Amino acid sequence: MTNRSFRRPPVQIAAPVAAVCTLLLLGLWIRGADAQSQPDIVLVPHRATYDMKLSVTRPNSGIVDVSGRMVLEMVDSCDAWEVKQRIKLKFLRNEGDEFDTDSSFTSYETKDGLGLRFSVRNIQDDEVEEELRGHADLQAAGAKGRASFTLPEARSFELPAGTLFPTTHLMLLIQHARAGDKSVSYGVFDGARLDGAFQVNAVIGKPPRGPLPPVRGDVALLRGQQSWSVRLAFFAAGDQGTANPEYEMALDLLANGIARSMLLDYGDFAVEARLVQLQALPRPRC
Repeated sequence: MTNRSFRRPPVQIAAPVAAVCTLLLLGLWIRGADAQSQPDIVLVPHRATYDMKLSVTRPNSGIVDVSGRMVLEMVDSCDAWEVKQRIKLKFLRNEGDEFDTDSSFTSYETKDGLGLRFSVRNIQDDEVEEELRGHADLQAAGAKGRASFTLPEARSFELPAGTLFPTTHLMLLIQHARAGDKSVSYGVFDGARLDGAFQVNAVIGKPPRGPLPPVRGDVALLRGQQSWSVRLAFFAAGDQGTANPEYEMALDLLANGIARSMLLDYGDFAVEARLVQLQALPRPRC
């Protein structure tokens, strides 16, 4: 690995997610407009803490160890979902030197799926390597839109028809999982890059087998929930089918939007995130 700053993957599942793609299946963006109104898709406001460690290191990565923590917070603010995520990691290279990264992401996405405000900051060894800020709006569900940045510079560009914002994408993934769909693909914009939306391919499988590691806190949020193994591949716009994804993410995703575990695959290495603490956040009286 070179000395370039560490780049995190899209954050929302969100994402979720995410992190969180270009539409490939005809007509699915119309169903996406109805995702929030589905009575059986109820995201739970929560704060989740994950321990992170190196899972896989590949030849020539230069990385021999990774450790750290991620905190993901999802807040219901009546007409929008506020998502806050912070990832702090320590890397050890094979030469013996270390570097620290501190990546934070915040977003405010309206529940109609048409508006997004976002802020991103990536720090390496106490120096700000990247800072992004701006907003995006869609003309209507399934219609085109526009993203505008104020940091690092004033920039504006069109979002193609069918683009989703991260929380809408998360809800739609859950809807597809409940319906038994095995794969879907969408365009998702989260503000984490200056050159447009990601193309995100999702493969939806059965829940992971075996006992789950213990979790502290409000574990009742994990009980009685359907779950699925979801693999997400993130492509830069126009790269799908012609290149490897920029990032991949594997999730153990619950029907209420909580991820019990994640695997963040950066290509040269992969980092595992395991849920260790969970706190329910209050729902507002709207």
